[in-house]
Amino acid sequence: MNPYTAALHDALIPALEAGRTEEAIPLLKLAIQSGADDPFFLYALGNCQFLAGDCAEAAIALTTATRMDPTRAEAFNDLAAALFVLGRDAEALACLSRSLTLRPDLPEAQETDAMWLLRYGQFHEGWRKYEARFRTRANRHLWRAFAQPNWEGEPLNGRAILLHAEQGLGDALQFARYAPLVAARGGRVILQAYAEIIPLLTKLPGVARLIDTATTPPPFDVHCSLLSLPRVFGTDLDSIPAAVPYLTVPEDRMARWRNTLGPRRGLRVGIAWSGNPRHRDDARRSIPFDVFATLLTDRPDIEFHVLQTGLRAPDRTGLQDRPYVRNHADIPQDFGDAGALVSLMDVVISVDTSIAHLAGALNRPVWLLLAHLADWRWLMERDDSPWYPSMWLLRQPERGDWASVLSVVSSRLQEMLA
Repeated sequence: MNPYTAALHDALIPALEAGRTEEAIPLLKLAIQSGADDPFFLYALGNCQFLAGDCAEAAIALTTATRMDPTRAEAFNDLAAALFVLGRDAEALACLSRSLTLRPDLPEAQETDAMWLLRYGQFHEGWRKYEARFRTRANRHLWRAFAQPNWEGEPLNGRAILLHAEQGLGDALQFARYAPLVAARGGRVILQAYAEIIPLLTKLPGVARLIDTATTPPPFDVHCSLLSLPRVFGTDLDSIPAAVPYLTVPEDRMARWRNTLGPRRGLRVGIAWSGNPRHRDDARRSIPFDVFATLLTDRPDIEFHVLQTGLRAPDRTGLQDRPYVRNHADIPQDFGDAGALVSLMDVVISVDTSIAHLAGALNRPVWLLLAHLADWRWLMERDDSPWYPSMWLLRQPERGDWASVLSVVSSRLQEMLA
């Protein structure tokens, strides 16, 4: 690496490590245009473009990177991920295979392989390979280095087991359903979950003790991550534990929100159009407010209620222009409050974020708006979810086409009113 290329590389590292793609992309393009001959710049550019939601450009950059350096397994894996989103599955699988041939132990490629298998319902092998997530650069911090062993499903015979959340709020809400099954194996279950969702878990059957993630666990004998429990239980499509509701909203929260909402004027519709902006799939799974707002017409027979928090600047501006949409985002609340709000809705319309999991786990009608290639847990092509019986899945017919999805939602709302 020549001194000029090395200087460019060093200047880019802070932005890349912090995930500041808007800052990194123009710097990477400048480096490439200036003649830097290191394939790292094309690899990094493709990675940033993928995170920004521009999968077509990402595929171009990553294809060039793999041609410049056909030995870099990471580039082939990232190219596979971009090609999957573009619907070029055969090419994606070839790239994934090449990545695993170059580095069979590459955790990122093993995780990509696992998500592909899970997305197609090949759960047995998918759950096993999904354990590689703990070794990826993005998720290695999730690994809990306890002295006690991992639980692998053997009878517990009264031993204490720590079940711990590891990823997002939605993941914890989805897989907390396994706690009663663990208790049925004879264990004393200690469930460690995020503080925001604990109010909903207080009556989860079989949980002997509930603590938040900031609390040091009491003594225990074995442990298991919530997202590893489907593997431990050998979950397949026919054995998903889908008895709902398995969360319970505290009655004082229900009473508070009944009073806050007051008398209804029509159909109560809860809405969430975006999730965590730091999520690696945010660009694909969130809907820009100006697009989603086509659904939010002022009419006397519908009450729209904002269920999400963390509004972005364009969202706030758009809501100011729509005073008929009741915005609860700025009211201090945890998921006990969110659960009460969801329970008081006639239907929840949400993108793939924790609000959708909350509604499904409470057995409320929820319409889930999905990207053309959705997260693995929603499988492929189905309009129902084996995880949540009350959920209806609406998928983009083409990549990026939210307008068609929202048109179907609008028609379905009209049917409900009729």
